[in-house]
Amino acid sequence: MINKYNPYPSFQAGQAEAITQMLDLIDSGKKVIELNAPTAAGKSLDLFVLGRVLSMEYGMDKVIYTTPLVALVNQLGSNELFNKKMPVLKGKRNYPCLMGDENMPMWADDCPFDTFGDALSACAQANRDKVALQGKRLAVDDERPCIDCPYQKDRVKFVVSPFGATTFDRYILDPSCWKNCEALFVDESAGLEKKLLNHSTLKLPEQVDTKRLQQSVAAYVDDLERQVESLNVDYANAKQRANGNLFAPKVVRIRREIRSTEAEMYKCNKVLYHIEHEHPYIIDRERQFRLLLGKSEFERMSKDLKVVVLASGTPTTRLLTDDYESVKIQHPIAVDRRLVYYTPVGSMNWQSRNKTIPAMADEIERLHAKYHKKTMVHCSVYAIAAAIYEKMSLAARKITILQADKTKREHYKNYFLDATGERIFLSIDFCEGLDLKGPDYPMNIIVKLPFENFKDDEFVAARNEMDGWMRYNTNTAVNVMQASGRCTRSPNDFSETYILDESWRYFVRRNRKLLEPWFLAALR
Repeated sequence: MINKYNPYPSFQAGQAEAITQMLDLIDSGKKVIELNAPTAAGKSLDLFVLGRVLSMEYGMDKVIYTTPLVALVNQLGSNELFNKKMPVLKGKRNYPCLMGDENMPMWADDCPFDTFGDALSACAQANRDKVALQGKRLAVDDERPCIDCPYQKDRVKFVVSPFGATTFDRYILDPSCWKNCEALFVDESAGLEKKLLNHSTLKLPEQVDTKRLQQSVAAYVDDLERQVESLNVDYANAKQRANGNLFAPKVVRIRREIRSTEAEMYKCNKVLYHIEHEHPYIIDRERQFRLLLGKSEFERMSKDLKVVVLASGTPTTRLLTDDYESVKIQHPIAVDRRLVYYTPVGSMNWQSRNKTIPAMADEIERLHAKYHKKTMVHCSVYAIAAAIYEKMSLAARKITILQADKTKREHYKNYFLDATGERIFLSIDFCEGLDLKGPDYPMNIIVKLPFENFKDDEFVAARNEMDGWMRYNTNTAVNVMQASGRCTRSPNDFSETYILDESWRYFVRRNRKLLEPWFLAALR
């Protein structure tokens, strides 16, 4: 049965067996399934075929594929073998509104119409008014721009298909996604708890009294409701002054403010829900409400679903629920093509790192010289990356990309990917979401274990006290395993990973059970 839903000529080892096992678990009534599939094991294809089977053979009305990694959704959207049967719908901010212009750029979430039909019937006149004010003649192609709305084109495909893909933020916030969904697949689910917790985080305004939080937040919600009512009056007046032009700049600005206020109300109501149900939380020094455990949010998300599949090569399902079954696929890449070497240079804790960094810089240069190609270096902390760069030789600095600006993450990544010749990338927070495949990327270095900052981050400290450091150690193990897989992406690929932080020895000794067998097999 499953073969006819495979867009490729055949399955690779382990894929068909994993899909069959998941179907057997679904048939037995199991709701939450963990798909433990390492790099190159073909998770995306497994989920695609499973989704096709559930929608076509099991008759499920809506099966949705999602992931916390937006880049992965974009990749699926560009894969014609997948998107013909699994239409991809991205967030509205990814779609330009054709009624905008260079002076007032607009996006799909600025659309003033409740339905696509309303937009089609109204946009012709609105566009004519807009062009008339500019004193220009309308071209025929400009008369009905909404009919070519890129968002609505993707949305229609997504809505009518029994199987589709969307971003996780879109799934959580859009009732048209989650209300009709029967089966949800979360690819790269290791970051799911963090995503769920972020959706329950609220910066409390000064008017909220943290000593009587529930009553004060409820009063704040009442204030927000009155703001929305007032804004709706302003919106109606602005439309009238603009002769009904829904695309007039002031009309658009008020509409954005209404939606922003409604989004704040949504978060406040989430906070009230968690307070009422006595879910553990903290208010940090920045006056942020921060939920401590993701289990309650996962339970809410999955309550009305028939099936939830959490897929990752480094799964963290135990952080979300205790009631699940795991399906495992063996690593398809030979161990000798993805070896991980522990070669300690020194301690990188805050007391010792200044002494260690000069030797670390020398070792990076020495390892890079083995291949003279593109070397990925995971520094974990911006200050460490900058300090290593300062201790490099002048020749090494000339070929090094230092990730120095937190706001330009994509810029540094693309610079590294597009660069010709040899390069060293001193990177921060690229343990996942980056495919460095092919012969240009044979070297991968971890100079600092990606520990969270439990001294300055009140959430991390409170969570450690609550769960005995389980999440803290789990996330560290996951990030190291994810980082080690950045440069070996297919069975024919090859790379070496070097862990230079002395802390690794002690971490493994205490947390070996958190490391996947495929990773331990490659560790030297």
